[in-house]
Amino acid sequence: MENSSPIILAIDQGSGSTKALAINLKGEVLAQAEVKIETTFPQPGWVEQDPEEIWRSVIAASLQITKAHKISAVGLSIQRESVLFWDRTTGTALTNVITWQDRRASDLAEKSAKNAARAKEITGLELDSMFSALKAQWLLENHNLNGEICIGTIDSWIAFKLGAGHIIESGSASRTQLLDIKTGQWSQELLDLFKIDIKTLPKVCSSDEKHLCTNMKELGLTNDVPLSGIMGDSHAALFAHKGWISGNFKATFGTGTSLMGLTETNPQTIAWSLGEKITRAAEANILSSGSTLVWLAQLLDTTPDELAKLAPESTQQVEIVPAFNGLGAPWWDREATGIIAGLTRGSSRADLAAAALRSTAAQINDVLEDFAKSGIKIDSLYADGGGARNQYLMQMLADLSGKKIKSSQLLELSAFGAAMVAALGAGLATITDIEKIELKYDEYSPHLSDEEREKALKTWRKALAASRMKDR
Repeated sequence: MENSSPIILAIDQGSGSTKALAINLKGEVLAQAEVKIETTFPQPGWVEQDPEEIWRSVIAASLQITKAHKISAVGLSIQRESVLFWDRTTGTALTNVITWQDRRASDLAEKSAKNAARAKEITGLELDSMFSALKAQWLLENHNLNGEICIGTIDSWIAFKLGAGHIIESGSASRTQLLDIKTGQWSQELLDLFKIDIKTLPKVCSSDEKHLCTNMKELGLTNDVPLSGIMGDSHAALFAHKGWISGNFKATFGTGTSLMGLTETNPQTIAWSLGEKITRAAEANILSSGSTLVWLAQLLDTTPDELAKLAPESTQQVEIVPAFNGLGAPWWDREATGIIAGLTRGSSRADLAAAALRSTAAQINDVLEDFAKSGIKIDSLYADGGGARNQYLMQMLADLSGKKIKSSQLLELSAFGAAMVAALGAGLATITDIEKIELKYDEYSPHLSDEEREKALKTWRKALAASRMKDR
């Protein structure tokens, strides 16, 4: 690849902000911009965002990049499972974005419990209000919506605003709990179950499909620059870790944590589709990891960064089980409640900070143990996202899991993965080209003996049992 390597505009629309990066085909990040977005909590368990604010953030972040760099293609990475409705004719949003964290449809999940096994058989997913289907059903039942309605996820919304039509990428579609992951198409059986008209849903497209849009001027580009790569954030991160190589499992640390790796044995998601080929993966979703530290910082009137700095000073083992809206993988327990265990009169802020970080490491270990029961063997775990920069957390994860942790020095792995897929879709690179890009990693090896590890996990498991109100 020459010095004049083509530049990809990678847009990473996440839960807390929209980032835009200029990335070349040497794997270099040439520039980066970020625009924060607000999240509102109208009622307990409700988590919403303004879709127009998200769209404005995409424009604002992208323009900071396109003003300074000549762009050859656009890649999009997005927060998944969130859902919104808009008017097909006017493009006007009819609802707020109901985010992946929102739990308002939990009652619908309870009412549909008899269908849980069948839903999992078709989609690979536990029947849960984290996924888009139940949220969409709730919106349909609680809003009087007329006219031609579009139902979509964040990638659908951004693509529509760019003039690509009503589309959704296959990996993102697999997270709605409406897609048959064997066929890669919408399941009429599930549409009937969730009372959703297929006419309102987007067309499912490949991850590397080349879209020539009619409104790229909003990003400071001409319409001949293609939107040629779309992936959910977790999928894009796995792709950046060269997840097509056997055994490459990763954990992406954000508000929650997603663990993912390719498998055809009991998959829970479509990782990506390149051309006509669908690639499936095992995935587990931890609902609260980074958000646990944010919650604790608000409670103690400090910042997450300050708490993270305090954590290594901890001298007592306190446990926090962050079941603020129940627990996700591997338990999927909607009735679990958040607790703090092991407090003494001498417990300090440092102990609570360490407990918040430990809850992430312990939950990941729970998932890894669950994977092992399914015959999925993981020796090393790749890490990326905000939490990957915390050395204390990475070492704790290595100690509690007994695994080697490879933490990416490039934290924006979702944007990087989306950029590489966009390069494929635009015909600017091949998989062989991408495999030659060497990302740098920091490695962490376990320091605890098996006996010490089990002792540390025992207190977590006791707290977990109390959270789930079950004896173990």
